[in-house]
Amino acid sequence: MISQENLPESPLIKANILSKLMFWWLNGFFATGNKRDLQINDIHQALPNDKSKKLGDRLTKEWDRELEKSKLGQKGSKPSLRMAIVRQFGFYYMGVGLLALIEECITRIAQPLCLGLLIRYFSKKEEFNEADGYLFAGAVVFASGFYTFTHHPYFFGVQHVGMKIRIACCALVYRKALRLSQTALGKTNVGQLTNLLSNDVNRFDQSCVFLHYLWVGPIQTAIVTYILWGYYGPSCLAGLCVLVLFVPFQAYCGKLFSGLRQSTATKTDRRIRVMNEIVSGMRVIKMYTWEKPFAALVNDSRKDEVKVIRKTSRLRAINMSLFYTSSKLIIFLTLLVYVLTDNTLTAEKVFVTLSLYNNVRLIMTLFFPNGVSQLAETLVSINRLQTFLLMEERSSTDSSNIIDGKEKPLSKQPDPNDNLMTGVYLQNVSAKWSPEYAEDTLSNITLKVEEGELVAVIGHVGCGKGSLLHAILKELPASSGSVLVNGTVAYTSQEPWVFAGSVRHNILFGKEFDPVWYEKVITACALKRDMELFPYGDKTLVGDRGASLSGGQKARITLARAVYADADVYILDDPLSAVDAEVGRHLFEKCICGILAKKARILVTHQLQFLKSVNKIMLMDNGKVQIEGNYTDLLTSGIDFAQLLQTEEDKTDSTPNISPLKRTSFGRSRTLSDASVSSVTSRSSIIKKSSITVASGEGSLLGNAYTYDDMSDSEDEEDSISPDGSPSKKSMISGVNRKASVAKSIDGPKAVEEASSAGSVKLSLYWKYFKSGSGFFSFFMMVLFNVITQILFSGADWWLNFWTKTQEENYEIPVEPDSSLYELYNNTDIQVYTYSGIIAALFVASMVRTLLFFSICMNASIKLHDAMFKGIIRSPIRFFEVNPIGRLLGRFSKDCGIMDDILPICFFDTVEIFLNVIGILVIVGLVNPILLAPAAVLFLIFYFLRRFYLRTARSVKRLEGVARSPVFSHLTTSLYGLTTIRAFRAEDEFCKQFDDHQDMHTSSWFLFIATTRWFGIWLDWLSVVFIAFVSFSFMLSAQDGAQVGLAVSSAMMLTGMLQWGVRQSAEVENQMVSVERVLEYTKIPPELPLESTPDKTPPKEWPENGEIVMRDVQLGYGDDAPVLKNITCTFKSKEKVGIVGRTGAGKSSLITAIFRIAEPTGVIEIDGINVLQIGLHDLRSKISIIPQDPVLFTGTLRKNLDPFSNYNDEEIWRVLEEVHLADEVRQTSAGLSVEVTEGGGNFSVGQRQLVCLGRAILRKNKILVLDEATANVDPETDALIQKTIRTKFLECTVLTVAHRLHTVIDSDKILVLDAGSVKEYNDPYILLQDRSSALYSLVQQTGTATADALYKVAKSAHLSRRRGEPLSEETELEQ
Repeated sequence: MISQENLPESPLIKANILSKLMFWWLNGFFATGNKRDLQINDIHQALPNDKSKKLGDRLTKEWDRELEKSKLGQKGSKPSLRMAIVRQFGFYYMGVGLLALIEECITRIAQPLCLGLLIRYFSKKEEFNEADGYLFAGAVVFASGFYTFTHHPYFFGVQHVGMKIRIACCALVYRKALRLSQTALGKTNVGQLTNLLSNDVNRFDQSCVFLHYLWVGPIQTAIVTYILWGYYGPSCLAGLCVLVLFVPFQAYCGKLFSGLRQSTATKTDRRIRVMNEIVSGMRVIKMYTWEKPFAALVNDSRKDEVKVIRKTSRLRAINMSLFYTSSKLIIFLTLLVYVLTDNTLTAEKVFVTLSLYNNVRLIMTLFFPNGVSQLAETLVSINRLQTFLLMEERSSTDSSNIIDGKEKPLSKQPDPNDNLMTGVYLQNVSAKWSPEYAEDTLSNITLKVEEGELVAVIGHVGCGKGSLLHAILKELPASSGSVLVNGTVAYTSQEPWVFAGSVRHNILFGKEFDPVWYEKVITACALKRDMELFPYGDKTLVGDRGASLSGGQKARITLARAVYADADVYILDDPLSAVDAEVGRHLFEKCICGILAKKARILVTHQLQFLKSVNKIMLMDNGKVQIEGNYTDLLTSGIDFAQLLQTEEDKTDSTPNISPLKRTSFGRSRTLSDASVSSVTSRSSIIKKSSITVASGEGSLLGNAYTYDDMSDSEDEEDSISPDGSPSKKSMISGVNRKASVAKSIDGPKAVEEASSAGSVKLSLYWKYFKSGSGFFSFFMMVLFNVITQILFSGADWWLNFWTKTQEENYEIPVEPDSSLYELYNNTDIQVYTYSGIIAALFVASMVRTLLFFSICMNASIKLHDAMFKGIIRSPIRFFEVNPIGRLLGRFSKDCGIMDDILPICFFDTVEIFLNVIGILVIVGLVNPILLAPAAVLFLIFYFLRRFYLRTARSVKRLEGVARSPVFSHLTTSLYGLTTIRAFRAEDEFCKQFDDHQDMHTSSWFLFIATTRWFGIWLDWLSVVFIAFVSFSFMLSAQDGAQVGLAVSSAMMLTGMLQWGVRQSAEVENQMVSVERVLEYTKIPPELPLESTPDKTPPKEWPENGEIVMRDVQLGYGDDAPVLKNITCTFKSKEKVGIVGRTGAGKSSLITAIFRIAEPTGVIEIDGINVLQIGLHDLRSKISIIPQDPVLFTGTLRKNLDPFSNYNDEEIWRVLEEVHLADEVRQTSAGLSVEVTEGGGNFSVGQRQLVCLGRAILRKNKILVLDEATANVDPETDALIQKTIRTKFLECTVLTVAHRLHTVIDSDKILVLDAGSVKEYNDPYILLQDRSSALYSLVQQTGTATADALYKVAKSAHLSRRRGEPLSEETELEQ
C-alpha cells in the first residue's frame, strides 16, 4: 500500500549547496538503480512546495481573483488564466531566468574571446610569453567549467517551475470538473478532459525551458554585434541581418505552429473519443459484426489528424534544417563581404566569429524559435484550459432553498426542533435542462416528503422520474418554484456506481469505520454472505467500475454506501432493479422499510408490487404529476395505468429497470452524467475491465492506486440471493493470466502492475520502427544524405581553416607556382566559389535529409497506429476484460502522441549530434592525432556512464508512466460517478485523492528531471576535461593559430552538445518504449478468422430454418474451470425458448458460446452446419441480438441503426414505427440524422433498448437472441415490445435469457440451467406438472399469488400450441 507517507524523504531537503549544484544528492539513488530495477517505493516524497493541494490552492486563489475582477470590470472583460499563472509563478521563474542571462551573455561570450587570445598567442608568439599561453588556455577551460554551474541549475529550475504550473492547472481542472453543471457536461467528454490533463498541461513542461530565450537572445545578439563590429566593422552586418531575419520568419512559423497545434488537438480529441466508444462497446460491436464500419470511422479520424501532423512535421523539418545550416550561412556572408571589401582574414577573427556565431545561432535559430512556437502553443493550451474553467457550474450542494430559480442559503443548518421537519419540499417546481428548450422537463411539481415517509415515483420511460431526482439534487436547475432539502442526502444512482478500491472503501465512502453500524448495514443490504465468499472479505478489490462484481452485488454495495452514510434524506433511483424478487423483497422490507424506516425516502421504481407498502405514490407523465395518492387512490383513479398496476402484482422476478436519469429529448446533449456514460461502460456484460487498486487506510475514500491489473470476470446478471444474504453466484472469477492473479495475504490482496518490459531497448525494435516507415531504398537514401550532410558540414569548417591560413601574411604556399594546385592556394575567387559551393550543397542536402527523416518517422507512426488498431479490433473479448479502458486509451493517446510528435525530434537530434561528434573528433584528430588517445578513453567513460545512467533512467521513466495512469483513472471514475459524489458531498475527499495521485506522479517526474541533470553535469565535466586536453596539448606542440582555432572551437562545441546528444539518445530509448508498447498490441493473438474458407462458406440463404443443435458444448474463460459443462440440447426451427436459472447458472455464457465471443468446444450446428468451423462474421451476421445493456455510438441515429447503409429511409422509418420511436424522432428537425451524443446520452436507457430492437428487426435474421430485452423499460413499453417480438419474429427461432419468469413462461420450451449444466428442458407447462422440477421450484419462490398467475399463463400457452393457435390477446395481457 503505497502512499506519500510510505516513501523516503527527498535527500534534496538536507543537501548542502555544492551537492545541490552538482546533484550529488542523487548518488545513492543511482547506486540503488544500478543494483536492481527500481520499485515505486524507492522514489522520494514530493517536496512540500510541490504538493498538489498547496499548488492547486494557490492557483485557485489567483483564478478566483480573476473571476472577481471580471465581475467588477467592464462588460465583456474575461478572466485570464494566463495572468493568474504569471502572478503565482512569474517571480520565481524570472529569478531562474537570471542564470540564463549569466550563462548566455557573460560565460558564452567570454569563452570565444579567451579563445581569440589563445589563437593570437600561437599566431604571434613573439608578443607573449609562455605563461600567457597557459593563462589563455586555462581561461577557455574555466569558462567551460563555469558553464556547468549555470546551465544545469537553470534547466532544472525552469523544468521545476513548468512541473509546478502543470500540477496546479491539473488540480484546478479537476476541481472544476467536480463542479460542472449537467449542461456543461453535455458540451465536453471524457476524451477532451483526458486530453486537457495529458497533452495541454504538458505544454508547460516544455515551454518553460525556452521562454527566457525570447529576451536573453536579443541581448546576447546585441553584445555579439558590438564585439564583431570591432573585428569587422560594417561587414559583420551581412551575417547579422540574416540572423535577425530569422526572427520574423520564426514568428510566422510560430503562428503556423499555433494553428496546427489547435487543429491537431481538436482532431486528436475526436479520435480518442471514437476509440473510447469502440473499446467500451467492443462486445456489442463484435456481436453486430460492426468491426469494419468502426475501423473506417477510426481510419477517417486518424487521416484527418495525420494531415495536420504531417504539415507540422514538414514545417518542423524545414525549421530544423535552417537551424543546422544557418551558422555556416551567417559565417559565409560575414567573411564574404569582409574579403570582398579588400580585407584580410586572420585565424583569430575567423574562429572567434565562428564560436560567437555558434553560440548566438543556437539561441536565435533554435531556442528563440522554439520559444516562439512553444509560447504560441502554450497560449492555445491555456485558452483551452480557460474555456473549460469558464464553463457553467451547478449550484452549491450546501443546504439551500431554490426560490424562482435563484439559490438562497438557509439561515442555519437543519435541526429536528425547527418548525420545518427534515425532508424534501418542492413547491410548483418547473425546470428544463437548457434555456434553449421550449418545453419544460419538469412542470409545476409539488412534493413534500418528511421524516418517516416513503414516496414512490412511478411512470413510463422518459416521463421525468430521473429529472425529478436531479432537481432535488440540484443537478437540474429549477427555473421557477422552490426546492428545499432540509438535511443531509444519500443517493443511489439508477445504474450502480462503484470505484476501484475495496468493497469496504466503497461502502464507507470516506466515513469513519463503525463496526456495529457496518454490520447492521451489510445485513440489511443482504451482503453478509457475499462478504464471506469474497476471497478477502470486505477488503476484496472490486476492479475498475466493479468489473469483478455481479450486477446485483454492485447494486447492493451502492445501496449499502447510502445506508452507511446515515443521512436524513434518501433518494433511491430504482435500487431493486438488479436483484430477483426474493432479494428485492428482503431489501425493501429490511433496508428501505426497516433500517431506513425513520428517514425521508423517495423511491423511483418499476417494481410495482411494493407500492402497497409506501405512504404516497406519484405517477408521472411528460414531466408532470398525473396522479398522486396512496395505492388505493391509484387503483380507483380510472386511468389506464391501473390495469398495469394490477397485472404487475402478478409479475414474478424483478428486473433491472433503468429509468432515464433525466427528462430526455433528442435535442439535448448530455454526455457525462451518471446515466449516459456509465450506461455504456458500467456493466461487465458490455466490457469487463479492471483497474485494481490497492486500498490504504479506513478513512481514505478511494485508497491509493499505483498498480493496476488483476482482472476478475463475472456473468452480468441480476443477483440471486436468499433473504439472509447468501448469493448463489460465484462472484469473483480469477483473471486470464494466473501470474496476474491476486495473492492472498493477511492485509488483503496485492494488485499487479501493468506488464512492461525491462532492460534496454533491443536493436531489433529500431529496425522494426524504420522498416514500418520506409522501404530499403528510402532508408538507404536517408542514411546516405545524413552522411553527405555531415561531410559537407565538417568540410565547410576544414575549408575555412584552409582559406584562413592562405590569408595569413606569413603563409608560405606549399606547392610550386607551375602546379595545378597553386591557384587554389593563391586565388581568392576560387576559394570563395568553393566555399559557396560547399554551403549551397550543405543547404540542399540538409533539407533533403531532414524532410526524408521526418517523412519516414511519420509513415512509421501511421502504420504502427493502424497495425495496433487492427490488433485491438481483432482481439478476443477476453483481452478487453483484463485490460482497463484507461490503459488501452493510453496506447492510442499518449504513446501515439509520442510517436507522432516527440520521438522524431529526439531521434533526429540524436543522429545529428552523433554525426557532429564524429565530425569534431575527425577534425581534432587531423589537427593533432595524439588527441585521439584521450578521446578514446573519454569515449569509453561516456559509454559506461551512459549505461550506468540508463539503468536508473529507464526505471524512473517507467515508474513515471505507472504513476501517471491513476491520475487519469481517478478523473474518469469521478466523472462517471459525479452525481453520486456530489449528492454525498464527497468532492473534498475526491480532490484529496486526486492530489495524492498527483503527488505520486510528481515524485517520479521530479526524479526524472533531476536524474537527467545529474547525467548532464557528469557529461559536461568530461567535455571540460577533453577541452583541457585539446587546449593544453597545443602548448606542448608547434601549431599555427588557424589549426589551434579549428581544434579548440570544435572541441568547445562538445560542451552542451555531447551531453544533450547522449541525453537525447537516452530519451530516444525511453520514447521507444512507446513504440514497444504499440507493437505489443499488434501481436495480440486474434480471434479466429472473420470469413470462412471457400470450402466451409455457408450458403447465402443460410440459415433457412434456424434450428440450433448443441452437443457436449463446454466453455471456459482463460484458465478457469468451465462455466458451461457438456451442454446438449436442440432449439427447433421457429421455437420460442426461454433460458432461466439462478445467477451464475451460465445463461449469458450460453449466448457467449453461440456467438463464439469465447471459443467453446463440442459441436454447435445451425441448420446442419457446424458453426465452430465457419468464419465469425458468417456466424454472427446471421444471428440478431438485443443485449441487456443497450449501446449507442456517437453519430446519427441512422448510422446507429444501419452503419453499412444497407437499407433505405423508408425501411428505417417503418422499423422506428414498429418500436414506437418514430413520433419522437419526427419531432426533431434532423429526423434520421439526429445526432446521438456520447454513449447515447440524449436517449433514455429505455429508448436505447428500443433502438437495439430496431436493429434486430432490420436484420431480418432467422435467429434472435434476447438478453432480457425489456429489462430497462416500464411495463407499458414492455408489453409493446413483447407484442412486436411476437409479430415480427414469428418465423424466427427466439432464445430469451430471462431474469423475470413472466417474460418466458409462455415459451414453447424453457431451458433451466444450473451451475453450467442443463437441469431440464421442456414445455414450461409440462415442467410445472412435476413438483420436483427446478422450474416449479423457481416459480414457487415468487409467492403463491404470482405462482398461480404464472401457472395459468403457461397452461393457456400450452393449450394454444396444442390447438395450433397463436397466443391469444388474453394470454398476452395476463402477463
